[in-house]
Amino acid sequence: MTDTCPNCTRRGTAPITEHQDGDQVSHLYRCAGCGHVWSTNRDLRFYGKEAA
Repeated sequence: MTDTCPNCTRRGTAPITEHQDGDQVSHLYRCAGCGHVWSTNRDLRFYGKEAA
């Protein structure tokens, strides 16, 4: 899953790390454009995916 940098709006940033716990997945991102670091926490059920 990729994300858009909230700082410079660069699209398609791939996560540098991922942690999954049941239906919850957390990603850590670093923008290749501006270097901004951010994280997301998503519920996979809302993306039509099941826990692995």
